[in-house]
Amino acid sequence: MGRVQCQEISALPGSLIDISANGCKIFYSVPVTIHLEDDYTLVVQLADNTIGDLTLICHPAWANEDSGQTIVGMSILRSPDSKSLKDFVESLKSKSQEGQGGQSQIVDSKCQFI
Repeated sequence: MGRVQCQEISALPGSLIDISANGCKIFYSVPVTIHLEDDYTLVVQLADNTIGDLTLICHPAWANEDSGQTIVGMSILRSPDSKSLKDFVESLKSKSQEGQGGQSQIVDSKCQFI
């Protein structure tokens, strides 16, 4: 869905797994240290590049490290690009209701072996 850059967390970018108007989930392929009491400024580059980069101020809700990988859940605080994020989420919601989401791209749900 996108990539996340935050120098305070890691020099390497994380992968955006999920995002809503209120929070996001980020995957790092390396172990990272998250201070649950700190706020972080994230630069989010969505795969749908129609709105450009989003600068979001986030507060970590949880972090799980397993086998050298880390998944972090963040709450999105009032940010410079909160309005753009809200508009993006609303556009995804309307596309989903119109049948333009990912489900409309599935031709056949049966597995075919070639």
